Amino acid sequence: MNMNSLENNHFLTSILEGFVDGILILNLQSDLVYANTPGTRICQHLTHSENTLPDEVLRSCDALIESRELYGDRPLVIESEVTNDQSQTFRIRVQWLKLDDLQQPSLLVRLEDQQQGLQSLAVTEAKKYGLTPREAEVWFLKRCNLPRKEIAARLYITIDTVKKHLGNIQSKKQAHQESWC
Repeated sequence: MNMNSLENNHFLTSILEGFVDGILILNLQSDLVYANTPGTRICQHLTHSENTLPDEVLRSCDALIESRELYGDRPLVIESEVTNDQSQTFRIRVQWLKLDDLQQPSLLVRLEDQQQGLQSLAVTEAKKYGLTPREAEVWFLKRCNLPRKEIAARLYITIDTVKKHLGNIQSKKQAHQESWC
């Protein structure tokens, strides 16, 4: 299977393009066969180049290929994380991919933007708990594990205001959980 045959499979490419996570498909020589739009964007964030795969992706792929001698065809996922120069963290997961169109197995690489994942979770929770827009901002930064002092600095509010928002968020979360009991 090559890039053209994958792109000609409109059903498969529309599914892959619908993912928030970056999806790369590589052959056993670590040549890129396919990249969805988020995968291309994440690779560019990590390498500052359009046509280069990040070193950590290549290392993870090599580790999976080398593990084949020990584990054979058993399902295995190699995971790692990489942080770019803007302190964005990306999780890399590599596993074997077997499709009918492929003569040999390929590598499926999933790239997850940790901040985007946290942001999506925070937005979902903000809606679920009925948070105000400002509470949602505080909640997102709290989900990113920022200390109260950093949250206050980023939002140009006092630490006491952050504490007040976090208290309100906790009350709303608790009320939501009690309504489900």
